[in-house]
Amino acid sequence: MIATRGRLIHWIALTGLLVIVTIAVLVWSSHGLSYPNPADIRSPVSRLGQNSERDRSVVVTRYLLLCLDSLSRGKMDRAIASCDAALGLDPKNVTAFKLRGNANLQSGRSQQAVADFTRAIRISTRDAEAYRFRAGAYSAQHQDRLALADYSSAMALTPDNPVNFQLRGYFYQIRNHYRLAIADFSTAIAMQPRLAAAWNSRCWTRAVAGIDLTKALADCDRALELAPANANAWDSRGLVYLRMGRYRAAIADYSNALAHSPRLATSLFGRGAAKLRISDRTAYKDIAAAKAIEPGIEVQFLSYGVKLRANGPSGT
Repeated sequence: MIATRGRLIHWIALTGLLVIVTIAVLVWSSHGLSYPNPADIRSPVSRLGQNSERDRSVVVTRYLLLCLDSLSRGKMDRAIASCDAALGLDPKNVTAFKLRGNANLQSGRSQQAVADFTRAIRISTRDAEAYRFRAGAYSAQHQDRLALADYSSAMALTPDNPVNFQLRGYFYQIRNHYRLAIADFSTAIAMQPRLAAAWNSRCWTRAVAGIDLTKALADCDRALELAPANANAWDSRGLVYLRMGRYRAAIADYSNALAHSPRLATSLFGRGAAKLRISDRTAYKDIAAAKAIEPGIEVQFLSYGVKLRANGPSGT
């Protein structure tokens, strides 16, 4: 299995949450209220007002914002508590179920995530986003048939949305179905040519699979044109250069990735592997740092043809 550098779950969470936060902030601002303080999760509802339907809606929105804020900060328990509070006031709030499902999924509680997304779907049967989220949860459980069925449902509901193909491409990618993944990323690109994540994903997949490295390089070049601050795109192109034997170019790209994301283990390990090829003794520091962050990193690189030996990497 290839490393996805955490992109699958993060993408699943962010695709919908970006929309949710926009709506929530607009609702919140429309009431002339300031952004909530996370400490307010402990405040009695009576202090916030629930004498009218409008007041109740304001309180629910407050809790949803707290949930989203907690998700963005990686505070999953607080996110779940905030969504619980929202659902206590509005038991059929689809957004709360989807947010709580994402918090559960990112906490490794995939069964609870499936239950949350299923509740959202039962309330709103045509919610394509909820199907995409549940597909991600099923994927985490290795229930491939159910995951693919949910991706198909999302595609049927929103056939022109490139996110459907991007996410299914990730699904195929982490299962080493590289050509199917490339096909889905290509469809996403055709639908939305400026979708940097799809260009990067197709580059990364071609790189780890060793499928047409020249095309992989072109894909990464385009991803970086669209998103020059994306550490994953620099990391992907670093791998392409490493597999091409262009070691100094690989080192430069991995260094750019680390400038944006200093603890990106794939970039540390890749840079170390490239440095070994040019007899740079600082390679061992990079490799040790990568292993400290992600102990299985060497096995990941072995899966796409990069192995270390005493006098440098081989198989690249």
